[in-house]
Amino acid sequence: MTVEDTTVDTTVDTTVDTADPDHDFNPMISPHREDPHLFYRAARGRPVALSPSIGAYMITRHADLLTVINDPETYSSAIAVPRIYDNPPEVVAELEGHVPETGYLVNEDEPAHTPVRRVFDAGFTGARVRAMVPRMRHRAGELIDAFTGGTADLVSEYADPFVQTVINAVIGFPAEDAARIQAWTNDFVLLWNPLAPVEPKVQAARRLRDYTDYIQALIDARRAERRDDLISDLVHGANGFPAYDDAYAHDVIRGAARVAGYDTTRDAITSTLLVMLQDQAIRDRVVADPTRVIPRVTEEALRRDAPHRGLFRITTRETVLGDTTLPAGAPLLLLFGSGNRDETVFPDPDAVDLDRPNVREHLAFGTGVHVCPGAPLARAEIRVAIETLVQRLPGLRLTDDYRPSYIASYFFRGLETLDVTW
Repeated sequence: MTVEDTTVDTTVDTTVDTADPDHDFNPMISPHREDPHLFYRAARGRPVALSPSIGAYMITRHADLLTVINDPETYSSAIAVPRIYDNPPEVVAELEGHVPETGYLVNEDEPAHTPVRRVFDAGFTGARVRAMVPRMRHRAGELIDAFTGGTADLVSEYADPFVQTVINAVIGFPAEDAARIQAWTNDFVLLWNPLAPVEPKVQAARRLRDYTDYIQALIDARRAERRDDLISDLVHGANGFPAYDDAYAHDVIRGAARVAGYDTTRDAITSTLLVMLQDQAIRDRVVADPTRVIPRVTEEALRRDAPHRGLFRITTRETVLGDTTLPAGAPLLLLFGSGNRDETVFPDPDAVDLDRPNVREHLAFGTGVHVCPGAPLARAEIRVAIETLVQRLPGLRLTDDYRPSYIASYFFRGLETLDVTW
């Protein structure tokens, strides 16, 4: 299966000097790094505006987000995530001839999207998710057994290695290669970040040559012998659709699968734990009835702090969104975290309400044709990770001096640490 070229002109002109600097958004620096909701809250009350730092119009209201998502003919997904070959020339020079890039599933519009998505979906079937649960429980137990001294950082010592184990197994990466796969994944994410400095990107691009060779060896091995993993589905086809070509399989494995399946789930686990541990009453409810209460805490945590900041769209024609006229070729950033706290949809949006009747209207996993295919796997990982913790450590609580701090990330909203004791 090859990917059709998009008919959308993705050449973006961001040389706009009329935007109010007060409307700018930069998640890499203060104050938006610590609390993007300061910007989100203000932006929802004014017309759609362009952020000079991002070079795109910020879409913050729940209704506007749904308008964009549900009208792919006007708002194309062609630039949903950046291309690594859109980097500066010195970065591209390190990639050319060594690292393939054909396209990404999330950037596909119809009709190209559906057949590609169907093969990818095979990696995340209900049966495959259920088959992973025993491995999840075993890995969670191993990590808890390794805690020492009565304290732990649940980001680095628990959620991070737990999620790596699960997504690597689903894809088909050998468990013993987890450390170097994660290093390559970090390099790949760096190349997606348009706000990152050039020199670190050059070094990352150089290291991705080895990642390409590594993935190709796995593709060749699965072509010779199929296994029950995503790489095999890509190589041999699935769900009645034919196989990907090798170059596009690389894009799916390192991007849609490994990146999307790692950061977001890790951050969703820790944000859910934070909601639980910041409120004694919620923690007690979870300990008393984890089966019923953990899903409620999970959905409210996903709503309050969407682990993925958002995806891009580009207008295919001049259009009006809210009170703003957008020209053809205008880039938009869909800020799901803002829509999830839209006061017109979620009353008292900053509060934690485990009985919120419409909590499933949150956009943490997107919606529409590009809704996250890994959402069932992510929800299972969150449930197992928290269930295991409260069963093994029912007295779990935050350390007395803990204060939440967040990673400097263009795409993701995640805790740097989550320090606990018991």
